[in-house]
Amino acid sequence: MSLAILFEQAAATARELATSLEASGDLLFLVGADPYARKFVPLLESVGTVHELTGDTAKDTAGLRAAGVTGLLAFGDWGVEVGAGLAAELTLPFHDTATARALTDKDVQRQLLARAGVAGARHRLVEAPADWDAAARELTFPLVVKPSRGKGSRHTHLVHDAAGGRDLVTRLLDRTREGHERRLVVEEYLVGSGTAPYGDYVSVESVCSAGSIRHVGVTGKLPLAYPFRETGQFHPAVLSPRQHGDVLELTEAALRALGRPYGVTHTEIKLTDRGPRVLEVNGRLGGNIAELYQRALGIDMIRVAAEAALRTAPALDVTVREGTHFQYYNQPPLGMHRLTAVDGARSLLPRPCIDAYSRFVRPGSALPDDLSSFFLDRIAGSAASPQEMWHALDDCLPRLRFTFDGPEGETVVDGAALRKLNAQTSTGN
Repeated sequence: MSLAILFEQAAATARELATSLEASGDLLFLVGADPYARKFVPLLESVGTVHELTGDTAKDTAGLRAAGVTGLLAFGDWGVEVGAGLAAELTLPFHDTATARALTDKDVQRQLLARAGVAGARHRLVEAPADWDAAARELTFPLVVKPSRGKGSRHTHLVHDAAGGRDLVTRLLDRTREGHERRLVVEEYLVGSGTAPYGDYVSVESVCSAGSIRHVGVTGKLPLAYPFRETGQFHPAVLSPRQHGDVLELTEAALRALGRPYGVTHTEIKLTDRGPRVLEVNGRLGGNIAELYQRALGIDMIRVAAEAALRTAPALDVTVREGTHFQYYNQPPLGMHRLTAVDGARSLLPRPCIDAYSRFVRPGSALPDDLSSFFLDRIAGSAASPQEMWHALDDCLPRLRFTFDGPEGETVVDGAALRKLNAQTSTGN
């Protein structure tokens, strides 16, 4: 068996892939022009073969056929799109091309969900300022503006009035600006049901194959940083039995509405007073889920995805471990240009309930200016209860100190102050 993995900056890191898939037979890592992927070529070559895709489907398909590829696996949206085309030519199990489009294009996804009567948010596609004017008349404020294709909450804004929204849309679609958007989705903001101190949305990891859908777990979320940036997650989610059942039922309906998904999927669900509503469905594993589910459920979701890709019935031997297993991510303050230093990491271990600390961003790295989620690090822990999780974070966050370079010079802030600086009532469209 030969497994081809479309590698990009996504839900599974190069090191996680190397660790989880070392016993999965011959590994072929497929990379495109992405500079991030190319940085990891030496590591990828230590566990498999690296193959550069040309972008020509016929040529790339011929290369994979010659390599004897029997399974295709993706952990990001680029991989889902490219993989669907390759899999169709190679007759490999994967999302079909129509489903892949629905999983990566928010406009197409919202249309299909609405057509199937799946509870979500009303939306409109905006490709020009004039489209915004029509959307503002037809939809109810506040509205969420986001790219129709994108990840990590890039350029995602909450808009409260028509004039401000038109200015925003005009700027985002301005083709003279670097990094401009081509198509935007405008959707009604779903108001959460007051789940504080937790976030007002959850995610569901599922495994789809041959028409069957099996749900692995429901993950709770921590409140978002302004405006829509993730700060962490935990398992199990704090839900009533009825909420839990409703979330799984809605997830299954959403997956079936989008066509024929295959393999591991990640569905985000908003909790509202009117019941759960679909935020988005992704055709791949959720970010940081692999590490969390390994501790919380004793299951390797990367291996599960690989087994599905190789037509092997995934071993979903879940062992729910007692307590609350959590991750916390520090986000930089908006407007900062660069992370220049991080101090105090060594003081986190050993600390009560803290299992590991991982740094994701090196000092000296530039910071994004597009409102996207940008994890500086990951604090991983296990506590006896959700309340103890909060106590553990309150204990360890002040021990971390971050130094940023911004428009007014140097800013030094500890993790607790950073959390307050970024805080806003949980949003989640």
